[in-house]
Amino acid sequence: MTPTKTSQDGSHRDSSVVASVSNSPPTQMHINKGSTLTPSDGSGDSAGWSATVKTPASGTTRATASQARGAKTTDTRYAKKNIPTVRYHPDIIPEKNPEAHQHSHSPVKSSQVRGKPLVSPPRTNQVGGSSMVSPPRTNQVGGSSVVSPPKPEAMPLGLGQKMEGGVVEAVELQTRGQRENPSWFAWRRNRITASIAHSLAHSRFVTGQSQTPPASYLAAITGRGTNFKTRAMNWGIEREAEAVRRYQSLKSKALGRAVRVQECGLFIDPKRPWLAGSPDGIVEDQRTGQRLLCLEVKCPYKHRLNTVAQACREDPAFCLTIQDLGVGQVRYHLKPDHTYYTQIQCQLAVTGLTQADLVVFTLKETAIIPVTFDPTFWDNTLVKLEMFYTDAVLPYVRDNGLDIPAMRPEE
Repeated sequence: MTPTKTSQDGSHRDSSVVASVSNSPPTQMHINKGSTLTPSDGSGDSAGWSATVKTPASGTTRATASQARGAKTTDTRYAKKNIPTVRYHPDIIPEKNPEAHQHSHSPVKSSQVRGKPLVSPPRTNQVGGSSMVSPPRTNQVGGSSVVSPPKPEAMPLGLGQKMEGGVVEAVELQTRGQRENPSWFAWRRNRITASIAHSLAHSRFVTGQSQTPPASYLAAITGRGTNFKTRAMNWGIEREAEAVRRYQSLKSKALGRAVRVQECGLFIDPKRPWLAGSPDGIVEDQRTGQRLLCLEVKCPYKHRLNTVAQACREDPAFCLTIQDLGVGQVRYHLKPDHTYYTQIQCQLAVTGLTQADLVVFTLKETAIIPVTFDPTFWDNTLVKLEMFYTDAVLPYVRDNGLDIPAMRPEE
C-alpha cells in the first residue's frame, strides 16, 4: 500500500505522485557541492511527489551569457530557455497564488551565520541523569550565538553519552563541504554513519553467522581505511550539482513556492554521539527558512545512459521498483531492503526530520522519490547498529590502542 502524508494545509496526498517533464540534455555546470541554488518561480502543491525528467537525444541552442562567464568553454546545447517545464499529473493541482498558502504551524527559521543560512539543530536534548557534553564557548556572529565545538577527540562516544544541541549545530557548520573538508573526516572517525549503516546491520557478525566482525568495516569506521575515488564515484560527484539544480526547480513548482537546497555537514545524533549522517542537502522554504526535508542524490554510473524506467525493468538489483499507472505515467518506489533505504532512514533519524527526497539522476531521466521516516524499521535497525558498536567497534578500538574519550578512566 502506498503511504499517504499530511501536507502543511492538512490535506492527505499520495506520497508518490508523478510529474513528467521534457527538457534539454543536462547542463555541465561547475558548481561547488555546497552551493545554494535558488529557482525563481514555481506552481502546484503536493506534500509528497515524484518527478521524471526525460532528455532528448539531441538539440542545440546557444549558451547563455551567465554560462559563458562561468567557464572558458561552454557546451552550447544548454541554454537557459531549455530549463524543463512541468506537465503535471492530474492529482497535482497547481496554485496560482503560492503566497496564499497557509501553514498550520509557525515556520522554523534558519540562523544567519557569516551571511549563509545555517541549518537549525535537529532537536533539543533533554537530559535526565545522563552525561551531557556542554559547549566550551560561544561566539557572537552577526547577532547570533555560534557555539565553537571542541576537538573531535575530546568528545565522549560511549553508550549513554549525550551531546548538547548547540554542539551538534556547531559541528554541522564546521563540517560543511564534507569530502573537501578535513574536519568532516575527523568528526566521522569512530562513529557509525548513514552510508555504512545497512552493511553493518546485515553483516554476518550481527546476524550471528560469524564471530569475527568485518575488518574493512572497522577500518572504515575508525578512519584507518583508504580513501579513494572510483570512476563511478567521480561520475556521481561531477553530476550532483546538475541533479540538485533540476530537483530544486521541480520541487519549487510542485510545492507552489520557492525552495532552496542548503549545503550541510555532518549531523551527529545528540542522544547517541556515536551515530551520524551527512545528507547531500537540506531542503528549505526559501521565504521562511523552514527546514522541509533531507535530500539524497544518486547518480548511478552503470545506468548513466538509460532512463530510470529502463534501469528498474532491466536490473533486478536496482534501488527502485516501477509501477505503471497508464497513460504514460509511472510511479517509483525505493526498495525497503536496499542500502539507500537504510541510509536515508538514518539521515532522518539524526537530523530529526520526517521526510526526505531521493533523486536518481541519469543522462536520460531524473526521478524524485519521496521517503518517509519509518520508526519501526529504524528501531529494529538501531538495535543492530548499537550491537555492532558495542561488540565490535569498542573492542577494536581498545585492542588497537585507539583513543576514544569515553573509554578513559574517570578522574
